[in-house]
This record gives sequence, structure tokens and C-alpha cells, in this order.
Amino acid sequence: MVNLISKNNLLDCIQNVRDAGDTNRPISGYSEASILVIFINNYDKDESYILLTQRKNNLRQHAGQIAFPGGKKENEDKTLLETAVRETEEEISLSKENYDIIGNFPKFYTGTGYVVTPYIAMMKELSNWKNSIKPNVEEVRKIFTPKSQQLLLPDYHIREKPPIKSSMSMTWRINYENENIWGLTARVLVTLSAGLGLREYPPCDDI
Repeated sequence: MVNLISKNNLLDCIQNVRDAGDTNRPISGYSEASILVIFINNYDKDESYILLTQRKNNLRQHAGQIAFPGGKKENEDKTLLETAVRETEEEISLSKENYDIIGNFPKFYTGTGYVVTPYIAMMKELSNWKNSIKPNVEEVRKIFTPKSQQLLLPDYHIREKPPIKSSMSMTWRINYENENIWGLTARVLVTLSAGLGLREYPPCDDI
């Protein structure tokens, strides 16, 4: 099942993880943000892929990290979904006409002061996304699309201590080639894996 993930698989996953976010807490000390987790299906190869970016090394926050498209909610955003859609277009030039929103996960809190809502999407089968996307040269170093099984299978999930000076007690890392996938990005991927029935649910007490 992990090779090709359908819309129904993702709908079931979203339902399964509705209570798998972090413990609710006052958000007055956090900035609201949202991300877009985009699945891409290749039906000829019977494989699914997940779109990821690497942030540029000179950014003020989360420099060099592997991330999903997304960012902080701005005043003009009426909803967190608008935030995810706007940030995705700003970061990788991918407009909302190219994908369908399936639903969203509960909120996740980060050690850097954000409360993040992940939205789950699937690229439309007839989308010409490959000719549309390009990295914003000021924010994104590269865009890449690993096979879903290389990110979601438990064999690739590592539980470890966070970097020095982090406010987290523990974190997750995904062992994918030479990429440093950790923190919130890894936590969302591990939660996706659990919602798809591939592993147990991750703890919710890292922060």
C-alpha cells in the first residue's frame, strides 16, 4: 500500500490521526503557521512521491532545513489553508489549480515557537506541475520528491536527542540518503506513517 497512496488512503489517514497532534495548550506564545504535504502519484509506475524543499542556508529561521512548503500566517490570510496555499505558491511557484486539498492534521507545536497545521494534498493527475514549479531563489535551495516508501516506512524513522540548545526533549529524524530530515518535518512524516497503519503513533510530549 505504501507504494501507491490513494485519496481514500489519505482520507482514512486524516481520520485516524485526528487525535494524534500535540497536547493543546495556550497559543498566545506561539505564531500560527501551516504547511502543505503534497502527494504525487505516478500510476504507470504504481508509486507515490512526497514533495519536499530545502530552505536556503542564509535564512534567519530554520536555515538549511528540509521542509514542506508553508509558513507563518499573515494578516491578509483569512484561514490557515490560505496561508499554506499562498506560501506554497511563493516558495515553489505551484498554484492551487495543480492539486486537491484532502484535509488537515491536528496542530503541532515546535521548539521555535510555532503552532503548525499540516494540510494534506494530492497533485492532480493532469497537472503540468513539473513545468510549473521552481524554487524561490531567496528562500528555497532545492525541491525534491522522494518516493513515499523512503519516508514513511518505520525502518527509516530514528528517535533521537535534538540538537544542542533546542527546547525539545526528543525529536525524530528520517534516514533518507544524505538529507537531514528532522524536527517537525520528520514528526509529520512519522504521523502520516502511523495514520496509514504502517507503525505505532509517535509520542506527543517532545516539547
